[in-house]
Amino acid sequence: MDPSSSAKASTTVGADFGVIDLGNGEELHIYGSPGQDRFEFMRNWLISIAIGVIVLIDANQTDATDMAEQYVRTVRSFSETMPCMLLLARPASDETANRFSSILTDKLGVAVPVITADVREKLQMLDVLDIFSPLMATI
Repeated sequence: MDPSSSAKASTTVGADFGVIDLGNGEELHIYGSPGQDRFEFMRNWLISIAIGVIVLIDANQTDATDMAEQYVRTVRSFSETMPCMLLLARPASDETANRFSSILTDKLGVAVPVITADVREKLQMLDVLDIFSPLMATI
């Protein structure tokens, strides 16, 4: 048994999937993968077929910038030009969000867009996609 699977009351055991109808017969397929290391194979496969990546991260965690750096570098290993954005998916103060973004920029040597939203709120998540879509239009 994987010890990390019993560390909390519930755990994700598969990928999430959703479809957004963009009109004119076009659809946006959205895939989600758990962040645990044991799902790295799934993340890598999803990144290999993606045209853009939004990484959800908790900037309040002590290792948040290390985790974000790892995820962004993984995306970049598949494609240097693939749009990538970080979504702070847990409430964080402006100071925490700014510090997170600054440290991550120093680690990567390049700025990566960082935004905040409540992932439980559909309208906020649609706003996230509206913000992200111009980045995808560049590919």
